[in-house]
Amino acid sequence: MRMLLVLEDGKTFAGESFGSEAEVCGWVRSDTNIVGYQELLTDPDNRGCIVNMTYPHIGNYGVNPDDQESAQAHAAALLVREKSRMFSNWRARGSLEDFMAERKVVGVDGVDTRTLALHLRDFGEMRGIIGPESASAAKLLKKLKQSPSPGAAGLIRDAAEPDRLGGTFAGNGGIRVAVLDLGIRRSLIGQLRQCGCDLAGVGPEASWRDIEAMKPEALFVSNGPGDPRELAEVAGELRQALGRLPVFGVSLGCQLLALAAGAAVVPMKTGHHGANYPVRDERSGRTLITCQNHRFVVDAESLKGRGIRPWYVNLTDGSVEGVISEDEAVCGVQFLPTADDEGRPNGHLRRFAEVAKSRGTSAAR
Repeated sequence: MRMLLVLEDGKTFAGESFGSEAEVCGWVRSDTNIVGYQELLTDPDNRGCIVNMTYPHIGNYGVNPDDQESAQAHAAALLVREKSRMFSNWRARGSLEDFMAERKVVGVDGVDTRTLALHLRDFGEMRGIIGPESASAAKLLKKLKQSPSPGAAGLIRDAAEPDRLGGTFAGNGGIRVAVLDLGIRRSLIGQLRQCGCDLAGVGPEASWRDIEAMKPEALFVSNGPGDPRELAEVAGELRQALGRLPVFGVSLGCQLLALAAGAAVVPMKTGHHGANYPVRDERSGRTLITCQNHRFVVDAESLKGRGIRPWYVNLTDGSVEGVISEDEAVCGVQFLPTADDEGRPNGHLRRFAEVAKSRGTSAAR
């Protein structure tokens, strides 16, 4: 079926349907990754998004159950220049198209993804709607303008997985880390456990008293979807945790830590989505090449006098990519802490676990 993407500024892009055939609205943004489409579709950060893949050939290595970042698909739609007509990989257990159809993810093939990426770069990310080309662009645009935008709380609720983390510590002798689960990726859970952490999850409705009653040695604030400025109550509860135990935040979690400290978070014209983003450690001068997926950023000026400062800065646009407190007990990064090529946990997560363990040992003396 011929499908049509209509952006809220009226710009249109056509293509052929694959995966699920349905009408969907969502936030339209581009992604520069060459691989990782299965992780992208199942990443809770992408809840309700229409993702435009800038790499032209998608689906060639299939899908497998080990590469999912959650139990369900979260992206609303995937736009590709050309979907692979076949897949080949020793780990593959099925095709991308079947995976999307089973999970009700809309796909559009043959889209001019390069022009769409340039349009979003020049005019900013925006909402869009996908529907059959037989429906007029004007009618689809009217539907888009009448459809409500989901709030951050709703997106997090829809991305929730009750079985992702238990609500109590296993008591296995590991470092007790409470996880404020806003949509944590499975890969982060695995890395934290590799670091020797005993994890227990709480949702965004949890108060600091609820978390404190668990007697954790550290707090991890996860990634997740939505606008952090809509989560003022969550930031308010986090404010009470600052200075009481080691805290580490990723992406949305980093932004909430900045808000908890009294800093500001602002939307970006075009977010950072994909691979190969260079960031510099402001303490050591070391540069990292990172994967990112965020469209909000901490305002650097607002950090002054808040007890936290920029930790990492993006070398492309100068935006803040991480924050750290003077005593280094509160840390957050906008980029995704990924495991190395040999499967070892990211150094930032290892350091977080080491700090939590050392502080727990000191407190026990």
